[in-house]
Amino acid sequence: MLNSFSRLTTRMTNIEQLKSLRALGKLEQVSASCHHLGFFNNVGLSAHYKLPTASSVAVSDIPNLVYTAAAAVISKHRILFAVPVDEATPNAYFASLPSIDINRSVKFITRSKPLNSLDEGEDKELDAILEDQHNTDFKADYGSLPFWRLIILRNSKIDVDFTAIFIYHHAIGDGVSGLVFHRAFYNELEALSSSSSSGFQSGKGVVFHENTQVLPALEELHPLPINPKPPIHSSANSNEWTGSSIRYPCKSRWMSLHLPSSTSKLFFGKCRENEVSVASVISSIIATALFSILPPTVEVLTCIIPVNLRPWLRLSGESANAAIGTYFDATRVRFTRANQDSQAPTSTHNIWIGAQQASKGIRCYLEDVSPSGEPYTSVSVLQTIPDVSSIFSSMVGKTRDAAFEVTNVGVFSAVGKVLLSRSSLATGAAMTASVATGGDGSMTVGFSWQDGVLDDDFVERFKQEIRKNFEELE
Repeated sequence: MLNSFSRLTTRMTNIEQLKSLRALGKLEQVSASCHHLGFFNNVGLSAHYKLPTASSVAVSDIPNLVYTAAAAVISKHRILFAVPVDEATPNAYFASLPSIDINRSVKFITRSKPLNSLDEGEDKELDAILEDQHNTDFKADYGSLPFWRLIILRNSKIDVDFTAIFIYHHAIGDGVSGLVFHRAFYNELEALSSSSSSGFQSGKGVVFHENTQVLPALEELHPLPINPKPPIHSSANSNEWTGSSIRYPCKSRWMSLHLPSSTSKLFFGKCRENEVSVASVISSIIATALFSILPPTVEVLTCIIPVNLRPWLRLSGESANAAIGTYFDATRVRFTRANQDSQAPTSTHNIWIGAQQASKGIRCYLEDVSPSGEPYTSVSVLQTIPDVSSIFSSMVGKTRDAAFEVTNVGVFSAVGKVLLSRSSLATGAAMTASVATGGDGSMTVGFSWQDGVLDDDFVERFKQEIRKNFEELE
């Protein structure tokens, strides 16, 4: 007991000796509080890389190539050295690790089966790794390891193909931040693979560039005006489904559906023809699937759709697009069974009707502009809350406020398959869908949910309905 107390005291002393960077913003405090409480662990973005055939890199050089490229990216982003301190308090702040032992933060794994043997669009091996990662927080070796990790999943030890899995704390970055990291990582790999391997480094300590700084929090870069007439999202007189009540502990479950490039191309074309966004259609596909398996008494489903706030930050376009940080808002759209045609021969009609509903909701959000010129944000209300952590701890046992959430980070054209992923949020929607598209033209949709909130039979029926809905859109 005394030894444990001594180790804890030493660890806290070490943390207090780290250089303070800045206080966490309110949105960052939300993620930090949830991580501390065990309500939410992390976000991830995975991308499949294939080195050019003309590359001078030998297969045996792949680990050192990855170490060197990762070190170059990390050194340019000070936020990747940041560790949240006092996560569950209003005084939470970022402290900086003096260096990062890249050998401990980058891990190599070899697949048991080749990537090209996907079973009906599923990469079960990658899904299993992601489920494990999203159930692993950043509390181990606190103060010595960064709040991110990079897993390199190789096809084989004699192959230059690999999938890079970047897992990170949500206060460090949002979904778009995963793309920012991978774009920079890709650029470094390209530059290194076309040069001599003599400059590669083995895993060792990485330090930040002296001129790098942690970008300000959202409230320092955006006015966050509070809407004097906020939209009312009430289903008091309707039977709305939101899964089971909020519960703890939170174990995340994960699965993904990979659509081949031919199917994805047809899907994107139909989105353009109907003048609706990908997020609108995906949310409608999910709502249509849920209505088909839920009792007919369920009348309403609410979907949360995150919004990237980078276009409205007080940063240059180049700086905003290269920012690793937490800069997002969210809007809500409602789907009603009354708008579903139960007599329709296929789900297609209902999907496009729902997509128009969702598109209208997103458009209303973007057009509800404040006097300062940007849309009113939902997260602005956080500025009025002294202690955000107290809100989450009091929510256990209460009803959720949404059925599902849909995040689409768009296209990363430089690589192959891309997959956005995340932990389930104990206090969040019953299910989340994460969407990303790779340079091979294929779209992947990943689903996370909390164990016990949805049972296995429900998830299996949902998966079959989602497949059917995509097939009927072709």
